[in-house]
Amino acid sequence: MSAVQQQAMRAAVLKALMDEVRKAYDAARADADSSLVELNGELGVTTIEVRLPGYGAAVAQVTLTEPKTGFVVDEGKFVDWCRLEHPTEVQTTVPAPVDTVRPAFRKALLGRMRVERDGTVVDGETGRVLDFVEVAEPPPPSTTLTFKKGGREEVAAAYRDGRLALPELLALPAAEQE
Repeated sequence: MSAVQQQAMRAAVLKALMDEVRKAYDAARADADSSLVELNGELGVTTIEVRLPGYGAAVAQVTLTEPKTGFVVDEGKFVDWCRLEHPTEVQTTVPAPVDTVRPAFRKALLGRMRVERDGTVVDGETGRVLDFVEVAEPPPPSTTLTFKKGGREEVAAAYRDGRLALPELLALPAAEQE
């Protein structure tokens, strides 16, 4: 086998394995995430530490992040409102003339919005109702996985010295029988 063929074969094998690892990772993350969400609901736990066999310190942590309330802005109504209330904040772009709200004003206004108990969205400074904004359903909670300093290296060392069994961790599917 030539050097080019060996390099191409290595790339093909690693790509196939990487695809399988991605599937196993996605499934493992989904399981860990749903378990943490469940644990949070039962006991209020928001972070779990990840430890490896034969290593005392945590190598990573998984943290539950609560989604923030989102907003849906009706752009046409927003521009119309700005034309009436803040005409200097509307800009026209060309060649096709399109009116938009200046980005800095948009960011400032949307950053100070507040939701009243009845669900009405108001300008937090003036208290005026912003009828071009609706509260969006927040997405489900999500998690972040963060390695501790030296955590990735410890995972690699655990693999090299046999404390991690990759075939079991990956649980690659058996070959289909014809």
